[in-house]
Amino acid sequence: MKTLNVIGLWLLPLCAATTALAQPSVNTSATVEQHRTLNHRDVGGIVIGQTMTLAGRTFYDSFANTWREKDEAETFTVTITERPTARLGSQVFVDYGNRRLFQMFLPPNRTLIPAIAADAAGQVYQAILDYQLAQFFGDPDMGRDEL
Repeated sequence: MKTLNVIGLWLLPLCAATTALAQPSVNTSATVEQHRTLNHRDVGGIVIGQTMTLAGRTFYDSFANTWREKDEAETFTVTITERPTARLGSQVFVDYGNRRLFQMFLPPNRTLIPAIAADAAGQVYQAILDYQLAQFFGDPDMGRDEL
């Protein structure tokens, strides 16, 4: 019992000193709850990958590398989705907003995939620019999704 009292008396100042040192390191910046809203215009240039196979991941990596070179302003966010099938291999889709801009079955030969992904990045980038141009100069009687 006496040993516990001695240990308790020895640990008490140590705990108090640790607490005193820890107080200045508390983060006083704005909390996550205060910054919970995210302005959609502030986020862009993201390539979201939802791939499942090695071929899909190869496509995603090559597409993202080429996309970074094309979209230097980082304004467009695209999604790459893969649907693997047992009979036909993997099918990839590239979407921008609610529009599907590219889809293709990936070949079984994975060495061909990087070239396909680079070509797809160019096609998707041009399609997005064409879409935005059509929205800007489009018919006022048509809605955004009707163009």
